[in-house]
Amino acid sequence: MKIAVITANTGKFEKPVPYVEQSVPYDFHMFTDENFPPRYCSMTPRLQARIPKMFGWQMAPGYDYYIWVDSSCALLHPDSVKWFIVMCAKFDFVVFKHPSRNTIREEADYLKQRLRMNCDYITTRYKNELIDEQMKVIEDDPTYVDNRLIASTAFAYRNCEKIHNAMIQWWYHTSRFHSVDQLSFPYVLFKSWCSVNVIPVPMRQNVIKSMYVTHVRYR
Repeated sequence: MKIAVITANTGKFEKPVPYVEQSVPYDFHMFTDENFPPRYCSMTPRLQARIPKMFGWQMAPGYDYYIWVDSSCALLHPDSVKWFIVMCAKFDFVVFKHPSRNTIREEADYLKQRLRMNCDYITTRYKNELIDEQMKVIEDDPTYVDNRLIASTAFAYRNCEKIHNAMIQWWYHTSRFHSVDQLSFPYVLFKSWCSVNVIPVPMRQNVIKSMYVTHVRYR
């Protein structure tokens, strides 16, 4: 079994933290400004980082499983990679439940409220993004029930065609409407018929608290 762990730190927003040695073999791929040069004429570094996040299976081909970890996090438990693969064994995807909100609508309303408040963290990243247009696509779909929100901080998936289709649709939503990829994440997995293992986690400062994925940056 071949496993790839992928992350991206475009724009050098984070100070890299080395992972601890893992109990199972894997290959590590970090995309940075050096090996994935900035495309400032066409996109921000935050949006560019979504490309390896959603297309790791193309950029580092040939693996059976892929694990994505945001650059604000690190795998600091020796069984982190093993745990992700075990949790994904009977599913297409393993994800964490969002630690503080329960539906896509709640997330959209939260973002809109923060934008109205001119919250610096949100406004500087997501001003003029098309939240309402994206929500219309999701809420006008009679086949979809908005009953969960999942975190896009860290996840694992099998290398298969329906995952590829989900990732392509995820990129479409993120680039077409809103670069907060959590808004469309549950929807595109549902529309691509992916089986998903959702891991519940307690909230800690609005971030995931897990022994297997450790936040190394707190805003």
